[in-house]
Amino acid sequence: MNSHYLFPGKMAAFKEETIISTLLGSCVAVAIHDPTTHIGGLNHYLLPDGLPNESLNTRYGSFAIPALIDECVRLGANRSRLQAKIYGGANVIAVSSLGDGIGKRNIEVAETILKQMNIPIIEKNVAGEHARTIKLNTANFDILHNSSGGGAGETSKQPVDVSGFKPLAIAKNVKVLVVDDSATVRTLFTNIFTKSGLEVVGAAADAYQARELILNKKPDVMTLDIEMPKMSGVMFLEKIMKHHPIPVVMVSSLASTGDAAMKALELGAVEFVHKPSQFDPAVLKDLASMLVDKVRAAASVNVLKKLKEAPPVSDIRPTLSSSPVVKRAAELKVVVVGGNAGSADSLERFIKGLAADTPPVVVSCSTVANFVTAYIGKLKTASKVTPVVAKDGEFLRMGHVYFIPAEHHGRIAPGPQGPVLKLAKGAPVASQLPSSNVLFQSAAASFNKGVFAVLLGGFGSDGVDGLTDVQKLGGATVVQHPDEAQFPYGPQKAIELGVADEVLKADALSGYLMQYRNQNLY
Repeated sequence: MNSHYLFPGKMAAFKEETIISTLLGSCVAVAIHDPTTHIGGLNHYLLPDGLPNESLNTRYGSFAIPALIDECVRLGANRSRLQAKIYGGANVIAVSSLGDGIGKRNIEVAETILKQMNIPIIEKNVAGEHARTIKLNTANFDILHNSSGGGAGETSKQPVDVSGFKPLAIAKNVKVLVVDDSATVRTLFTNIFTKSGLEVVGAAADAYQARELILNKKPDVMTLDIEMPKMSGVMFLEKIMKHHPIPVVMVSSLASTGDAAMKALELGAVEFVHKPSQFDPAVLKDLASMLVDKVRAAASVNVLKKLKEAPPVSDIRPTLSSSPVVKRAAELKVVVVGGNAGSADSLERFIKGLAADTPPVVVSCSTVANFVTAYIGKLKTASKVTPVVAKDGEFLRMGHVYFIPAEHHGRIAPGPQGPVLKLAKGAPVASQLPSSNVLFQSAAASFNKGVFAVLLGGFGSDGVDGLTDVQKLGGATVVQHPDEAQFPYGPQKAIELGVADEVLKADALSGYLMQYRNQNLY
């Protein structure tokens, strides 16, 4: 028997017997079934309805319910025989950004639409205060539903991640070792960490001092300067990873060689941060936010391995042509890609799979921006596209991949010959510089349906708001499968909010992009 995990904002229907499962908080799932043909399906919508330009989206019940009915009929069901069941709509702490009272309104829209369409509701299990796990057998219309949480009368106070993955842990009690030959930087970092609630267990001026502190203090994370006397940070990193591996955030100046940073990544460094070139209060405030987030991300590496549970990846994926969402792939103007910690390898695999006639690709990845020249050098020998460091005001050309450099945000604007990239320095957005949100939102505003957005793994939510804008304006949104990402925070949040059209592993991204580009979606 086939199985299919249904992500939020999606629907699925099958002729053959299939178990469709999903997790509901305030969301609602409507099951549809024809008892004669045994064709059945399920949707999972987050909101009752959207704005006019968002209506053709299965995130919304007002579209998801008729779309599921139409899909069942397309597969061979008889509309006059259809029956319905409704589940979900609980009053739980789920996606807080969806607003209060969503569960009740989601239930009401299902009841109203099904009544208007003369489809009888033969079972309801709705409202309450706990999340539900739903498993539908499409052949016999049997549905297993279990509520999570406490007993009768108890209110669930635990967050519900309706993406189907357990809520991701963010390390809080983190012990940090600071390693830098500059006393000023050691003091600065120590103060930043202490004020943010992290425990600084030591500060070392060179690798030899650091080695003793690692053995005696057992830090959770180490910040490590790339350029140090006696032994370079990269050489020390190589020794540490062989004998006492711990998460490491590398620290470099803008003048540092990208080759060293690239080598550090290959050796196992988790993230990078630039030393401040000036000690202006505004600059230090931005640095503090990014630095603390990167250290917490590094400390969460092992935590994620223990807590992350992926739902099964369906063996049956809807084909492009069967999607109910109306999009015109022929209008594709630009591809935008975002990610941060842990995404460099996935990004490389995606780019190496691109064809020479791929529409222009713009990459916003704060991690790669730290060693972008060296990274591009590695790509050039094995890519059909041409990777380059982006320049301000540059016209974006087919077959090129543009990397936004460190310390800059990138925005896409329309030009007389097509998309143009604008670069500007600025404060971090969502703790990232460059920010995927900035890139995605500018592309969506400029080219609407002509945007294909990819969000790779990363720590934090950068890129999720941008994906939301891309989807609202008719573009395509794809996220890396959380099961594959070292830091699945961004993709998982996008799935939870229903703003990911597709969830794919890195090796499948380029093929899906080419398939999308080469045909229209109806």
